[in-house]
Amino acid sequence: MRKKTTYDIILFGILMVLLFLPMLQERLFHIPLKPLNGVTEKTEKPEFSLQSYRSGAFAKQEEAYLGANFGFREPIIRLYNQYLWDCYRKTYAHDVVAGKKGWLYNPESVNDYYGTEMLRWQSSPEAARRQYDLNVKYMNWARTILKENGVELLAFVAPEKSFLYPEYLPEREHDTTTFNACAYFLHKFNESGFPCIDMNHWFQQMKDTVDYPLIPQTGAHWVFPAVYAADSLFRFMGELKGIALPRLKIGTLHESDNHGADNDLEQLLNLSLPIRKRHGYSPTAEVTVERDSTSVKPKVLFIGNSFMWGITNQVPMQEVFDDVEFWYYYSTAYYGDGLSQTVPVASLNLMEKLLDFDYIVWFTTGNQLNKGTMNFAQSTILTLGIEDSIRRAYVRRIADTLSLPSDTARLYKAYSLLLNHPEWIPELNADSLTTRNSDIPYAKVIKDIKKDSVWMAALKDQAFLRTATMNRMLHAEVDRIKEGKPLYKDQPDEVLFSQQCQQEVAELMEKMRGREETMKKVKEKAEKNNKTLEEALEDDARWLIRKKYGLDRCRLIDDPDAKIPLPKTNPNK
Repeated sequence: MRKKTTYDIILFGILMVLLFLPMLQERLFHIPLKPLNGVTEKTEKPEFSLQSYRSGAFAKQEEAYLGANFGFREPIIRLYNQYLWDCYRKTYAHDVVAGKKGWLYNPESVNDYYGTEMLRWQSSPEAARRQYDLNVKYMNWARTILKENGVELLAFVAPEKSFLYPEYLPEREHDTTTFNACAYFLHKFNESGFPCIDMNHWFQQMKDTVDYPLIPQTGAHWVFPAVYAADSLFRFMGELKGIALPRLKIGTLHESDNHGADNDLEQLLNLSLPIRKRHGYSPTAEVTVERDSTSVKPKVLFIGNSFMWGITNQVPMQEVFDDVEFWYYYSTAYYGDGLSQTVPVASLNLMEKLLDFDYIVWFTTGNQLNKGTMNFAQSTILTLGIEDSIRRAYVRRIADTLSLPSDTARLYKAYSLLLNHPEWIPELNADSLTTRNSDIPYAKVIKDIKKDSVWMAALKDQAFLRTATMNRMLHAEVDRIKEGKPLYKDQPDEVLFSQQCQQEVAELMEKMRGREETMKKVKEKAEKNNKTLEEALEDDARWLIRKKYGLDRCRLIDDPDAKIPLPKTNPNK
């Protein structure tokens, strides 16, 4: 009897520990736990009020908060997900489809294989065909205008996992009423002579000749095999312009010890244990760039989806190209060293940006083509092929027919509608496009100035004197060319004075670094203005030197013709 009582007490104690352990972790211990993968929304703790209690709102909010913040939530969820996966091969992750033998797929890719993805974006196959035909026409028109201005436009189609490894897909019924958007676009591109490189066909041929998966078993994207695709793309680009781009040299393959990109879909499952990999290893190799006296480093813009990261993460892009930008889904522009800086594409001067590059690579995958060109073709034609005044007039006309609370909202909606229906403008509802935006020559002059390093250096010096951005200086210089005024670059006294002032800024910064009280104030400014200490220090030094010579009154935005108050004697004396 005593044995049984002790046994019962032990079981009861274990049960109590299990019941109260989450509460103890939440309230007392705060043990750091590995966060769940994926997007999570923070749930704020609701504030109690008599009104919210009576209406029942407090109870709902409190329930949501407790559900998102109970103790040991992460390991409990992982344990439950593991149970669902091991017992039923089931997952609640919306962005993951479980295939056979532990293979995982992106749902859009699976839908595309079975023919159902098209109807998520198009009202009918007939409407899709009309839309795709317009997209191809606009892409060809865009290429014609860009090529007239020294820019080569081409398309690149990355491989799609469902078509590369269909043998592991879950069994579904094909929709025979639709057609494959990727195959349709490729046929139309080939028919019209639009340059396009398709990785699907090549990777399908390659997959049986290698001992590793070209797209990982539990990942959605390619990893190292993206290097082979990049090498083919760069050669293709060189052939289009008849130039030699730097070449990629790929070292000896070996197994990678970094599997983060190999299992991006698996991470979304939030399992306790990793899925067993049954199909080869994850390869990697050293990738270097070779070039000789004939090699040319052009400027290139990539516009497309997340498959592009597979290339930028594996290939030293800055050694192949003079400048690289990536417009992710034609929404966010990544630029700068390592593509570490971002800006919304909508905030850019589209004409100047498009004409600034030597190549534009429209980068996509098959399932994305169900949506068309993400409005890239339409906005390019509206920008390069139509006068700004005409485009604005049509936007205004459409906006006046809309019932929205503000004029800004009406104009925004009107432009969105025009993007979806450029054919509403008669010039764009024809078999050929003969019109051009008259501002194109203006943008080309800016491009030519950017190629002149001496000219750009002079404008940079003038930007310091006139409190202007480089973009503002470029536009002001082109305006002076059009108006026949003396150019900013041809003012040697001002340029030399600017260089002297900038030297004084550097010297003053060194002195300020040695003053403890000064640096304390600079640090406070840096924190207040969300800047680095170095940026805040330079701001203060610039202000002092500009104040010293009266340059604080020379603002280009106020008066482009403002005279610089040059000192009568050498500033050093």
